[in-house]
Amino acid sequence: MMESVLADLPQLSVLAITVRLLLTTVFAGTLGYERERHKQAAGFRTYIIVADASALVMMTNIFIGQSVGTTDLVRMPASVITGLGFLGAGTILVTKSQEIKGLTTAAGLWAVANIGLALGAGFYVGGAICYGFILVAMNILRMVDQHIEKNRKVCEIYCEMRSAQVIGRMIRCARERDYSVSDFSLYNEPTYGDESAPLCGTFMLWVGKKMTLEAVLAELEQIDGVQYLTTV
Repeated sequence: MMESVLADLPQLSVLAITVRLLLTTVFAGTLGYERERHKQAAGFRTYIIVADASALVMMTNIFIGQSVGTTDLVRMPASVITGLGFLGAGTILVTKSQEIKGLTTAAGLWAVANIGLALGAGFYVGGAICYGFILVAMNILRMVDQHIEKNRKVCEIYCEMRSAQVIGRMIRCARERDYSVSDFSLYNEPTYGDESAPLCGTFMLWVGKKMTLEAVLAELEQIDGVQYLTTV
């Protein structure tokens, strides 16, 4: 019985189609749940819909090839990968503080689409292994990413200040301590209903061995005239 079931999986039978879509739903759902927990625009349902649709496209392509006899078996999957670029771009945002959000979510959408294509083609082993590595990257490696973020010594800072004189105060403070600031890029960003909009901009921050990034940012925020600071 088991042997007949396994022999049926490579074919486009009802059982094989169900197994492929079931695996795709489980894999995409677990990856999408991780994005959902972090309040991302594309989460649990979006990942499942994208992956299942990609698996269906691949199975449809294979079905057409078996029915017609001659067809380009990579044309439809290639259009899925291309189309995912537009969907992924919609999840990438640049915030007011010049922070880029949504890159991991966009990459995840592209990845689950490819997993769906692999499972739809009956490439179970490849899809499962890829799913495992992506699951590790999204969950376990998040801690490594947080450790790197916490201990990095060079970063770009977005700031809002009352006037350009604050820059001089920052430079003087940096000279007295174990860090340096440079490459200031300033621009005005009017605020609705407020004629005295803050002076906004970015600059590079180099932190020495004796200080942490959090300590330097806390010190810079105490400078008179600084209204807001964050890493980019």
